Amino acid sequence: MKLLGIDIGGTKTSVCVGNVHGEIMASKRIPTSCESIETYRRQLLELCFAVLEQAKVQPEALNAVGISAPGPLDVKRGVLIAPPNNPGWKDVPIVALVQKAFKAPVYLNNDANACALAELLFGRHKGVQNLVYLTFSTGMGGGIIANGELIQGRTDTGGEVGHHTLDPSGPLCGCGQRGCWEAYVGGRNVAEQLKRKIGEGNIKTAIVDKAGGIERIDMRALEAAAKEGDRFAMAEWDLFAERMAQGIGNLIMILNPDVVILGTMAIHAGEFVMAPIRDKLPKYAWEWPLKACKVEASQLGGKIGDLSALAVAMTELKSA
Repeated sequence: MKLLGIDIGGTKTSVCVGNVHGEIMASKRIPTSCESIETYRRQLLELCFAVLEQAKVQPEALNAVGISAPGPLDVKRGVLIAPPNNPGWKDVPIVALVQKAFKAPVYLNNDANACALAELLFGRHKGVQNLVYLTFSTGMGGGIIANGELIQGRTDTGGEVGHHTLDPSGPLCGCGQRGCWEAYVGGRNVAEQLKRKIGEGNIKTAIVDKAGGIERIDMRALEAAAKEGDRFAMAEWDLFAERMAQGIGNLIMILNPDVVILGTMAIHAGEFVMAPIRDKLPKYAWEWPLKACKVEASQLGGKIGDLSALAVAMTELKSA
């Protein structure tokens, strides 16, 4: 069985060809362009056919196409409603746009839900009954497996944990609410807040040097400066870990999962971010559900995006 996977992110889009065993035959990526949907559609389909050619797979040989994309979205209509990290995108009929190029069925799900499915099908905790996956990247999305089943929700917003409110008077989030978890820990939001704080306070910090200028500040620059002992960076990293622990603690108390798996930033930063999060968790969750829950970085590494899109196709084929 041959599957095409499309993983749409806030900054990049990846396309792969793979199979039900999670074996990836070919994979390529491009920056995600949010300027024009028509331009993006053309670039996306060009990428799809380039990857198929690389894998030596004919389009008509595909059994299904899976799309992993940022929410909010409508799975039944195949529409991206208004992703906070893709400004300008509104009611994009992504499934229909892709379906025009292929005979195989095209399926869509939220990127975090898709990652949770990938962990369930291919990950270290394959088959676990209660799992939470956190994207932990440009934004903060969540996918929830409860009693072995994906929590989709009435409006396909089950698992939108990045937009539960930690502080209603907190910073403005891209979704329009204030004080969302994503507003505190989403990579794009953290970077923008650092730029403002450093610029307005005329703060001298190695973060700027690591980034190559204040306007180029990102999470990697913050991490690098904190690792070198820059006081301001260390304080900001600690605050970042605090907010991560607060949100994860809430999830542990509400869902009582077997495992909470963190994506991109945890994969890259490893114990430098995971250790302080774990240290702070006892403030936000009871001892016994916390002891029963593993909190760790994904072991799927850089393949998680591709595998998540394949997992969408596999899961929908099984239920079709």
